[in-house]
Amino acid sequence: MSAAVAASPAENLRRRSREALSALAVLFLLGMGANLIGEPSGTFAIVVNTIIIILHILIAIGLVVVSIRLLLAARAAGLGQRLALWGLIVVIVAFLAGVGTVISGNGWASYVMAVGFLVAAALYGATFIASYRAGLAPNATPNS
Repeated sequence: MSAAVAASPAENLRRRSREALSALAVLFLLGMGANLIGEPSGTFAIVVNTIIIILHILIAIGLVVVSIRLLLAARAAGLGQRLALWGLIVVIVAFLAGVGTVISGNGWASYVMAVGFLVAAALYGATFIASYRAGLAPNATPNS
């Protein structure tokens, strides 16, 4: 059996950034699905819409957790810390806007959630790119 090689802090940041971006992509697709269904009228549409909303909520909770882990990874790597902090703040605001959308049905809360998605995607894309800066240090050798 071979021993597992510990990932570098930059690799952990890259992994967490990918997780956040993947969760955002799934949330986008589920949110669009819920929007396309709108107010369901038939039993099947109600069941499908409920499943989509529940999945959307569960993945949003997971995104908050991943955002916290991404901030911790950014701090450990010393890269993209401000981006990760703002990403977490934006995700929490978007999450709360989503709660407001579910409770009130307010279109503006849904808009804030959509803007939060775009900003979080940009921030976490930037943390992903920042994770490669560790390899650009003057003493770094290729493929090490």
